Amino acid sequence: MTVPRFRVFVSSVIEGFAEYRQAVRDGIEQASGEGILVNEDFPSQASSSRNTCLDAIDSCDIFLLVLGARGGWKTPSGRLVVEEEYDHARARKLPVLVFLEDVPRDAEAERFATGLSDYVDGNFRVKFSGASQLRDQVERSLQALVDTRNNRPMDHDPIAAHLLKPHRLSDQTSLRFAIAPERVEEVFDALDFASPDFAERMMELGHSRDVRLFGYSYAKESPRLEGHSLVIEQKFGDNWSDGRQGVRLAVGENGVVTIDTNATGRTKRTSSFDLADIMTVAIESVEALLTASFRFAQALYDDKDPYKRHQRFYWNGVLSGMGNRSLVRNPVSQQHSYRMNMGDKDGAMPAFPAARLIARADIAQPMKEIERAILYWEREAKSGR
Repeated sequence: MTVPRFRVFVSSVIEGFAEYRQAVRDGIEQASGEGILVNEDFPSQASSSRNTCLDAIDSCDIFLLVLGARGGWKTPSGRLVVEEEYDHARARKLPVLVFLEDVPRDAEAERFATGLSDYVDGNFRVKFSGASQLRDQVERSLQALVDTRNNRPMDHDPIAAHLLKPHRLSDQTSLRFAIAPERVEEVFDALDFASPDFAERMMELGHSRDVRLFGYSYAKESPRLEGHSLVIEQKFGDNWSDGRQGVRLAVGENGVVTIDTNATGRTKRTSSFDLADIMTVAIESVEALLTASFRFAQALYDDKDPYKRHQRFYWNGVLSGMGNRSLVRNPVSQQHSYRMNMGDKDGAMPAFPAARLIARADIAQPMKEIERAILYWEREAKSGR
């Protein structure tokens, strides 16, 4: 799988700066990065120029500012456009690289440059003269920054802890789906979780026609905070004749999503004593639940990360409470006899020994991942371990 390139937002004036902006792009690419130059690269947007630029900064890993002789346009707040972008990047805690052209500046540019160069609150900046020197300085600075970041230890299975104690739904076989962005960072602001609008949006996504994680005919508990996660539960209910469909959704500030659902007891019964539910887990049911879970994850990340900062994800699933049930396709209701799974797998049975690393496109088209998970579970269920 191709390693995604780090994204660098380029902030500068536009008029008369084309040669320098191209030099910056070349330097970024020579450092194996991807330059994000809104004016040159972005199509027409439905949002304002300001929001488009600030959203693009949110999607990047590094902010790079080039300041020359002119400060450029001012925003309604009275700040320079490049100044507002710089402040936004710092508020988002992005690494900031500053390059100052060695030329006299107008009053606004000089004011901004003085603040950028402040010994305590500013940035260690590099001066340059000419496009060629700027390109080389950009490449050198980025390479040093990326080498430092790549030497940090990484957690190769960030969702393992979320699979240790899956949430059980009554006496049914339960499925836990867990997915997390590869980047270890705060994905959702804690203030979002405190807003009723965020929980309402999660409910909308879960009920949407394309997702169908939740059902309108099932009661929901009030959204609640558990540690650093927002939790929404659809009650399991006790109406076995119409089928019971419990859901527990947890969305963490770090972008980790866990979804617990019952894989058995979901269909209508003619009797409370139904051997099909007691002795089998339908593969079709597990496939449908995984599909709904992937669709919710896609809807969530598309909604909250529209500029696709997060490109790769870890995922895994766990079946728990299998007991003596067998995992079968198209189970047929029988009156007296079923093949019993003698392994008595009542504990957690993960689909994979370690979380799988997938691309964002795999979330939108998850069938191969689902097929792979089913294959692993079938092997495990038959192994008798």
